[in-house]
Amino acid sequence: MDQTVLVAIVTAAAALGGSAVAALISLRSIRLQNEHALTLAREERSENRVAALRQARRDAYKDFLDKASSVVHAITKTHDSQVSDEDFQSLFDSAWDQANLLLPLINTVSIEGPLEVLECGRELRAALYGELRSVRAVRQGEAPNDAVTEATNRRKRAVTATSYAAREALGSNINTH
Repeated sequence: MDQTVLVAIVTAAAALGGSAVAALISLRSIRLQNEHALTLAREERSENRVAALRQARRDAYKDFLDKASSVVHAITKTHDSQVSDEDFQSLFDSAWDQANLLLPLINTVSIEGPLEVLECGRELRAALYGELRSVRAVRQGEAPNDAVTEATNRRKRAVTATSYAAREALGSNINTH
């Protein structure tokens, strides 16, 4: 019986040792899986934050450029020298009011960044006001007709620069040249 007990003890110890080794291997494997899952979750959260930031920027830039386009359309109506003074003043006031609506949008662009887009957006806003002032000055005989052409060209350059800066900021400025 001593030999049977000894064999049983050795067998039990071997089984217990084997179980301990298997448990340690299993714990290590689970720990590695958890670390991998945690790394993947962090990467996914990071990617989601980047995607959300990009979408917020895109929305801010689009809203600003859409409103600027509306202002351009309103300003273009004021270029017509055939409209009466009363109609001109109404068109001018409407365009000026629409340009004023760019302020909250430029603030959103400011928050979303980056600085290059904000600077271009501010230049565009200033160019729109400049064009309006030039149209009024020409209409009132205070400036030559070329003033409107120069102001319009400045505005066109500002629209192009703002669009380009926005594409750069979004990382989607694909050069096709």
